[in-house]
Amino acid sequence: MQRLIKVILMVLLSIGLYGALTVSYLTVTDIAPCPTVVNIPACYLVTLGYLLMFGATLLAHNNKAKWFFIAGWTPVVLLAFVGSVFELNQGDICPKGSMGIALCYVSLSFAMLVAVLFALLNKINALKV
Repeated sequence: MQRLIKVILMVLLSIGLYGALTVSYLTVTDIAPCPTVVNIPACYLVTLGYLLMFGATLLAHNNKAKWFFIAGWTPVVLLAFVGSVFELNQGDICPKGSMGIALCYVSLSFAMLVAVLFALLNKINALKV
């Protein structure tokens, strides 16, 4: 069960990281810039967040992994939440995916799901000790 959860988590984080990198590339090339937060494109912060969560999942057996995960997860979920609220209220705030869905909704869903899976993985790891 532990291995299955970790694989699912890694796949989801890989998809999230790929999406964040894609939006970051579109921002760098000025094809479709993402919104900025304190003059930093939000997609860069999301990319860094997914990298930290990915690394924390690789090191899930380490006690410090939880803090790396939280450090990555917090900006991702906050930006996704705020972006989703603005998208609902004002529209056309978040970059859209190929199916026209605002990526902040996708990112918020991913962030919530990976948090649950990471917590479950840590709980299983703690029971094994």
